[in-house]
Amino acid sequence: MNPQLTERLICPRCGPGFGLVLRADQVEEGRVLAGFLGCSNCRVLYPVERGIADLRHPPRSRFHRRADGAPPPTSRDASQPDTLRLAALIGVAPGPALIAVAGNLAGRAGELASLLPGVDVVALAPRFHSGPAPGASHFMASERLPLRDGSLAGIALAGLWAEWLLDEALRCMARSARIVLLGASPRGEKLFRGQDLTVLADEAGVLVGRLGQG
Repeated sequence: MNPQLTERLICPRCGPGFGLVLRADQVEEGRVLAGFLGCSNCRVLYPVERGIADLRHPPRSRFHRRADGAPPPTSRDASQPDTLRLAALIGVAPGPALIAVAGNLAGRAGELASLLPGVDVVALAPRFHSGPAPGASHFMASERLPLRDGSLAGIALAGLWAEWLLDEALRCMARSARIVLLGASPRGEKLFRGQDLTVLADEAGVLVGRLGQG
């Protein structure tokens, strides 16, 4: 993970008012591979292992496989747009900026990072089945996204887990940021349309909205 993102992180247990402190035990090429993120309020330590920060609530089940045989959240669905179109949907030009891809799109973080120089890309999922892609920061999360209010210039979500965090995604978005929802379930589509968003695109399983008017 990029250590400079620590100032954008919050304690998922205590909420947006409480940041995290990083202890880096292993750093290579400017990336933290091992260490801890700690909250000074609740004193919980969140481990960083293999470059992935586990910001789920304890107790945690590390890197486990799903029992139902469904694909992991880092897999790519055939209906997902290519990386160039995904970047266009998110609407972020080359940095500096912070964007996120969540759920079934988390595996695209490395491709987006290579495509958008100067943009910090965060991958969010409840678990990962392999190490992080170069150039992106990977965070395992549960019911609260570990990012400060208004910190994201854009976010793209796919999959049921990501849909459940739609309100959290909006909290993390800066004004005029875009949110992209791919392959939404009926519930996810209803949640999206119930938000205070300007809808920019609504076709072929792709919903794009902008927060605010300016």
